[in-house]
Amino acid sequence: MILVHQRYFARPGLRDRVLDTRIEASRRLAELGVPRGRIWVPVGGEPGIDPAGLPDVIWECTYPDLAERERTRAFQEGDQGFAAIRARQGSQLARWVREHYRLVE
Repeated sequence: MILVHQRYFARPGLRDRVLDTRIEASRRLAELGVPRGRIWVPVGGEPGIDPAGLPDVIWECTYPDLAERERTRAFQEGDQGFAAIRARQGSQLARWVREHYRLVE
């Protein structure tokens, strides 16, 4: 099992826009018939929890193996609608990180 974990750090004042755009991207993935993944935001305002320095949005998705991940990635990158969303997302970000993890069983 492969986990793809993407961290989105918004430009100042654009956190909500980054989240909305990530939601739109996930909807587009679902329309394409590929996994939409899950979207996470930091917990804030609770005693003992400090979200400082954390990404504004995290998107993660699991795949059975790297071959399936690459097949899905190539498919979504070939879609003009998804490419337009991704380009808009890029203009909203100060930083973006994609990580791949393998499950230890």
